[in-house]
Amino acid sequence: MESDIGAEKTRYVPLVSESLDKRNCCRPGVSTVLNIAHFNDVYQVSSQKINKDETIDVTKFASLLESITDKWEERDEGLIVFSGDLFSPSIESSITRGRHMPRIINNLNVDIAIVGNHEFDFGYPRLAELVNLTAFPWLLSNILDEDTGTIPKPLKEFHIVERAGLRIGLIGLVEKDWIPTIAGWPPNFTFLDMAETGRRLSRKLRDEHRCDLVIALTHSRCGGFLWPLRDITLARDLLALSPSAQATTDITSEHGVDLLLGGHDHIYWITKGVTEWDGYDVQTPLPDAADDRGDVLIVKSGTDFQDISEVVLTVRDTPPRSVRRKVITQITGKRHTTAGRTPVHPGMKEVYDKEIGTIDGAMKDPICITEVELNVKSSFIRVHESPISNWVADCLRHAYDEALVRLGYGRADGVLLNSGGLRGDRVYSPGKITLGDLMTIVPYLDPVVVSEIDGNTLWDALESGLSKWPAQEGRFPQISGFRVEWDHGKPPGERVSGIWLLSESSQVGADGVPVLVDLEPVTRASTRKYLIVTGEYLTQGGDGYDALKDGKLVINGENGQSKSQLLRKYLAGVQLLNRKLATADTSQAQGCTTVYEGSSTVGPSSRQLAGATFSAAETENLCLLDPYERSRAREEIQGQGESMMKLGEEKEKVEMDPELVARLSALNAAEKEAIKTLPVIRPMVDGRLRDLGAGLAKA
Repeated sequence: MESDIGAEKTRYVPLVSESLDKRNCCRPGVSTVLNIAHFNDVYQVSSQKINKDETIDVTKFASLLESITDKWEERDEGLIVFSGDLFSPSIESSITRGRHMPRIINNLNVDIAIVGNHEFDFGYPRLAELVNLTAFPWLLSNILDEDTGTIPKPLKEFHIVERAGLRIGLIGLVEKDWIPTIAGWPPNFTFLDMAETGRRLSRKLRDEHRCDLVIALTHSRCGGFLWPLRDITLARDLLALSPSAQATTDITSEHGVDLLLGGHDHIYWITKGVTEWDGYDVQTPLPDAADDRGDVLIVKSGTDFQDISEVVLTVRDTPPRSVRRKVITQITGKRHTTAGRTPVHPGMKEVYDKEIGTIDGAMKDPICITEVELNVKSSFIRVHESPISNWVADCLRHAYDEALVRLGYGRADGVLLNSGGLRGDRVYSPGKITLGDLMTIVPYLDPVVVSEIDGNTLWDALESGLSKWPAQEGRFPQISGFRVEWDHGKPPGERVSGIWLLSESSQVGADGVPVLVDLEPVTRASTRKYLIVTGEYLTQGGDGYDALKDGKLVINGENGQSKSQLLRKYLAGVQLLNRKLATADTSQAQGCTTVYEGSSTVGPSSRQLAGATFSAAETENLCLLDPYERSRAREEIQGQGESMMKLGEEKEKVEMDPELVARLSALNAAEKEAIKTLPVIRPMVDGRLRDLGAGLAKA
């Protein structure tokens, strides 16, 4: 039996199972065993290589999970727990905006989850929509919606379940540090201290709701010396102590939690305080967990459908009138790893195939119209300033501006990418660009990050990017927000003649090309720090960009999003603004006319446009403007018709069914609206990367 109490103040009502417990677990001196299967931070459902010879996917992970739960004598003896980051990022989520994941996670029979930072990647309205499609509660205990005075709906402050005769309270705590990095974070959402929230909910759950155990799901870093005030510190503050630590510290009369089940780190890590753990050496050195002294209980279970933790808790009664009715006396576990030989789960395979089919159907739909030819051939974009490179860089420049301001910085100064990040190696004719085209052009999941660097570093990075010309190297730069003059005739390392930050300008020349207006020069001696949007791969020294390795990551890879995802978000935002203009919704579209007129070029003066487009994409519902949602709707209508015919309905009657006719009519209208409101782009060369040795490159 489960009690879905949430944040409401509900008086405790005794449950039948408490008065008639066949396991007699509450008798003094009797130990109780609770089984838990735990995982976190899962992204790519499709095939991924884990080594040279093995590939895995979600269908194999499902079999692995089932092999654990099948050992439970009854399903209600255990819990399946997920610690956040489900809907994004992945290749698939760049297409579906997370919509493919609810059926996947529901098929895994999860009991409870906590929201992770990437749940917010497509904005809170989309998060709420996706959460409502899942079959289990999601926790977010320490975020308050100031407008309502409650936890943001449809999320929950806490949840209570009964397992193995135990009454278990579950809470969800997230760290503060990743919140400012989220674009579109609702301004009415306020962070509450993790430890204070944990103690407050312990009082509510143990005193008011008579819970035997309180387990905290977390989405935060391990902590310790490098990351203070994270999970290790939190576990100590909330007295989630190991059996050995309980020998010297009495926690029975203290409020707090009994165990932390965490996510966010993308590592497999078990604290030294566990009794025994198969398949993992708890003495494995981990810099971020250097402060693990074996006194607390924390479980982190890897990432991306690669690992599951099988956790077995043994608990015993405490003396009468204790705050904690039970304490953990033993915790054992096992690391289960998905392998190439792991069998495919038939039920999950059926769900997976259907979801992939829907994705494939969406790839043919257009997402924008280009008025000019887009040359993505390596022989062109790796040696010249190119229209497509300029457009991509311009679109990404202001993707994180809101987050940067919230973090206490200014907006991004510029963009530095490598041309090797663009693929396809073909020329796209003027006309419609499909979702599949976009995924071909920007196929990599490398997160877009923001690095703070000085002028000398920017010079060194650009010298490296230009050093191999005329070889068609992937390091050839793509830039936005500043212009560069260079000379291919000079020796490598001496080719950059000057760098200038560009002013916000709406000037357009007689030829229709934006006029670049210098704001200030960037010198090697400049002490100013510049916020540069770039790829995580480059900040790690990839493609020869060693100069970027020492930059300060203001928005790191964990909190960043892929190029394809950000470009999708940008185009979706433009389409939403176009729809407002088409419906003459002047109250919401104020100023969008001038914004829209600039959207075809998206040049250096696009800050107003970028802010409006990203805001629209993060705060509004795209509905059937989204090609993936239309593909899904088409399949659902077709499936409904096929089901009706299987039940004996004649084809003619099915085709005339009022509900089907209405749904099909709405879909057809949505497809027409989607085509009508498609963003129109006109990428061009504007001289931002001028080769003095050859003159202005011509597209």
